[in-house]
Amino acid sequence: MTPITPATPATSDAAAPRPEGGGLALVVDDSAVNRKLLGQLLTTIGLRTIDAENGADALAILRDDRGRAVDVILLDVVMPELDGYETLAAIKADESLRHMPVIMVSGVDELDSVVRCIEMGATDYLPKPFDPAILRARITASLADKRLRDLEKEYLERQTATNEVLRVISTSAFDLDTVLSAVVGTAARLCHADHGAIYLREGDAFVAAASYGYDGLVEFERVNPLRPGRDSLVGRVVLTGRPVQIGDVLADRDYGLALAQERFGFRSLLGVPIVREGEISGVIAAARNEPRPFNEAEVLLYAAFADQAAIGIENARLLQTIERQKSQLSRFLSPQVAALVSSTDDEQLLVGHRRQITALFADLRGFTAFAQQAEPEELLGVLAEYHAMMGEQIVQHGGTLEHFAGDGMMVFFNDPTPQPDHVERAVRMAVAMRERFADLARGWRKRGYELNIGMGIATGYATLGRIGFEGRYDYGAVGNVVILASRLSSEARRDQILLDQRAHAAVEDLVDVEPVGELQLKGFSSPVPALNVERLRPAAEVAVG
Repeated sequence: MTPITPATPATSDAAAPRPEGGGLALVVDDSAVNRKLLGQLLTTIGLRTIDAENGADALAILRDDRGRAVDVILLDVVMPELDGYETLAAIKADESLRHMPVIMVSGVDELDSVVRCIEMGATDYLPKPFDPAILRARITASLADKRLRDLEKEYLERQTATNEVLRVISTSAFDLDTVLSAVVGTAARLCHADHGAIYLREGDAFVAAASYGYDGLVEFERVNPLRPGRDSLVGRVVLTGRPVQIGDVLADRDYGLALAQERFGFRSLLGVPIVREGEISGVIAAARNEPRPFNEAEVLLYAAFADQAAIGIENARLLQTIERQKSQLSRFLSPQVAALVSSTDDEQLLVGHRRQITALFADLRGFTAFAQQAEPEELLGVLAEYHAMMGEQIVQHGGTLEHFAGDGMMVFFNDPTPQPDHVERAVRMAVAMRERFADLARGWRKRGYELNIGMGIATGYATLGRIGFEGRYDYGAVGNVVILASRLSSEARRDQILLDQRAHAAVEDLVDVEPVGELQLKGFSSPVPALNVERLRPAAEVAVG
């Protein structure tokens, strides 16, 4: 133990810069006097402090709930029980603590001690007595570095969580409970909320359908449905049609759900409408147990997850319609399949059959780079717009959607319902998608997103039928035509729609094309001629031809 004797500061505390946003420092020193002096000094530069008189106590603090709030550690070297070297080694050996900045403040002013601590991972080493201005500068730099790492960590956590939600939606899109639980849980965690819930419309009321962090909320709300009105968060969202915050329900005179607040303990609330086709179909809500409102970024993130919830709800409801008609195609979305399952031909088709089809693949150019740089709410917003546009065109042109995950999709025509004009349908759909995508892309470019689309179309025979296992079936196509369409899509440049020769021959009177030469495609031993669709010919030109 060495008493702390601060040197004369270079500037007064009043004029000194304070660490931005403050923070919490853990002071570890076996001298109560030293801990008090350091605490007073740190308070003058905007830091709160907690202290420990030895390394063992410090580690205990860092490993319980108090440690999660610590931003920087000031650690003495010479202490009983567990000295500074041993404490530093334990901190750096703990995966959850190793990135914590540790500044050694010690009376051991020896080069060997300095080198040893720095090599062990200490951020800095200040001998006693020290200059308060230097300590202030070292702490400010350490906090800035920690905040940068925290931001990077938070971004990666958001990206990982967002990708997981997209995965759940694409793989469990028809299990509404799973989708809603994933959406509300991820949104609440990313926004540092203690609780979250999704409410769905049932008649003129809204009832909890999924929750995070609440024990018994869904059951409670089932017997206490919410209606439009100012007495509840959900009621206010429905009244206004916009995101609503209640900073502190206990200070809000209009808030009337005292029983719910008493049972679940929330104080600050955020609610965002879930909108589908211009109508509010539900509300996604977040709650904190302390009166701490949500910031703008958190509100935007919640709005993005509301869009994903809307897509999940719509998908699940479409599936429920199909399941009522025939459970054997319970994982299929295409409207023509819903009609097929009620016919007498469905079992033979499901078992497997051969048929000529036209397959179309499409995906976004630049999506990988965009996903790596975009914020989660930006990524979710772009995908929601893209999915809505593509899905509308698939239904309008009678396509059968095999899969639609992330930025890629595969659609085929002429099965399960025969379509004599299947090639024309595929080409017209691709051109319509390209035109609609151009409108989306212009809007995205204004926001700094550079995304383009490429498509490939091929015609040929494939084996179609039920693919999967008991309890989880898809309806899919297998064959070289599918592989060829996929390879052409991969080769397509910005806004290109590449046709194979067989597809072109079926629509050559309807389109203007540009030969792109013979392409060496993966999996094909010989070069494959391809043509890019430039435009659909007007009806007058087709009639004259």
